[in-house]
Amino acid sequence: MAKTKITISIDEDYVAKLDRVAQLKHSNRSNIIEEAIKFLETKYIQQALKYGYQTMAREDRKAAEEYIKIAQEILHE
Repeated sequence: MAKTKITISIDEDYVAKLDRVAQLKHSNRSNIIEEAIKFLETKYIQQALKYGYQTMAREDRKAAEEYIKIAQEILHE
């Protein structure tokens, strides 16, 4: 993937943390920021999937309850 040079402004404390992480990982600021963005992207996708699955589960449960009610009505006729 092509690289693009950008300029950003962040709090000095985060720059210090970024530098510490880069040093610990024997990397550089750019790579650490790329890793952080990928991590965030993954977290957002996971949250969206979780929400989607929870919504589907609620809908499936409602449908199942309706089918059970209908089945009970039919059996008691």
